[in-house]
Amino acid sequence: MIQGCTLYGERDETRDHLSFACPYSFTVWHGLANRILSPRTNPDWQLTLDHLQSLRAGTLDTILIKMLFQMTIYHVWREHNARRHHTSWMTVETMRAAIDKTMRNRISSLKYRGGHKYAGLFQRWFLLSM
Repeated sequence: MIQGCTLYGERDETRDHLSFACPYSFTVWHGLANRILSPRTNPDWQLTLDHLQSLRAGTLDTILIKMLFQMTIYHVWREHNARRHHTSWMTVETMRAAIDKTMRNRISSLKYRGGHKYAGLFQRWFLLSM
């Protein structure tokens, strides 16, 4: 069944389109992930997945970008459904702020004690999101 994109108004809505090929979702993703991935943000779904899977496990930036990826997909999907059911219309900036707040809440809920290898996760996110 062909359905139009509720986020940007384009004709076809596919998984690839909704997940970053759509100008709305890519603008959200790029604005948040650009500081971690530098010039490597890409609107192509498969290239993005391949890049995320090739990251070196265990670094704070790797953990943050994977969390950010999950939260971006989740929030874009929620916005898609909200628009489809006529309950909300978030701007790109509002969406970015909501994802940033969710990231901060999730990271602060992790109870890492001093000396733990991920103890600096919140500070690193704070530096990257400024």
